[in-house]
Amino acid sequence: MTCRKPADYKRGEHTADVLIQAYGCTLEEAFKNAAIALGDLTYFTQRVQPRVERKVAVEYDDLEGLLFSWIDELLYLFDAEKFALSRRIELSIKKGEGYRIDALLYGEPYDQVKHGFTGLIVKAMTFHMLEIKQIDDYWVVQYVVDI
Repeated sequence: MTCRKPADYKRGEHTADVLIQAYGCTLEEAFKNAAIALGDLTYFTQRVQPRVERKVAVEYDDLEGLLFSWIDELLYLFDAEKFALSRRIELSIKKGEGYRIDALLYGEPYDQVKHGFTGLIVKAMTFHMLEIKQIDDYWVVQYVVDI
């Protein structure tokens, strides 16, 4: 059976914020697409080569907090280390006492000439309108970032 997700992700303007809705046939795919959508806000992820590997692990008590921690960690990697994320992401989500993401991110140092600049700079992740839900055979993860 084929998954009927409407897209990989959608972007919506929201005052001085940007709303992202990412989709996946699995929860892991939705989290991957949420990461790609974040990168695409500032640069063009399709131009990023998967030359450097980064291991990332984040944990939280619930899925919404896990999404917040995931996006927040990706923002840190770009802001502090100028790590540009490619579209190649290996990700697993595990449930124990809480939830945990173990991911391998692939990318390279950000280069404005090579990767472009959309004109948006993401300042922070917010808890505003944070939502995760399953609809029929696909997942939707939604978050808002401050720009």
